Amino acid sequence: MGHGDRRLRFIGVLDRFITVMGLLFAWLTVFPIAFFSLLQIIDRKLKLGVSSVLPDVSTALLFIMIMMLFGFTYLRDGHVRVDVFRRRWPARRLAVIEIIGVVLILLPLCAILAVFGWDGLMRTTKFADFDVWAMRVAAVVGPVFLGLAGVAVGLRNIAFLRGKTDAGAPLPEAGSHG
Repeated sequence: MGHGDRRLRFIGVLDRFITVMGLLFAWLTVFPIAFFSLLQIIDRKLKLGVSSVLPDVSTALLFIMIMMLFGFTYLRDGHVRVDVFRRRWPARRLAVIEIIGVVLILLPLCAILAVFGWDGLMRTTKFADFDVWAMRVAAVVGPVFLGLAGVAVGLRNIAFLRGKTDAGAPLPEAGSHG
């Protein structure tokens, strides 16, 4: 087995890991968000008096979902792009631009977010409520997942430029606006 095969398999493992984690966190958060939102409505109508807690729980779950799904969304090309020039460019140019973006913008941003997230986590967990603790963990793990997705995209584009794969990444047809 050549080094290229191992690299492609590693890219596939990273892609599957980010996908599984993204889907897991999406399903683990979307139903509780809906449930707590429904409870807020019922609480307001019946005047039960617990509505001060419910918005905090819903907001914490939404924050966790967003942070944990950045990597998944990036792999699927589901984020907003300015496609004024991009749609006319050849695939090789797009791959080079994606690599440059991953190395110069995405990975440094993920490192900064994870470092500051870790600092916040270390300062708040001693006295924080569970929802604050969970959000702080997501503020560390989410950027790490996004960074891993960036590594997968960068490596896949390098493989594409070397002729080892048929397409660069992220694949526009995998996204919601391809």
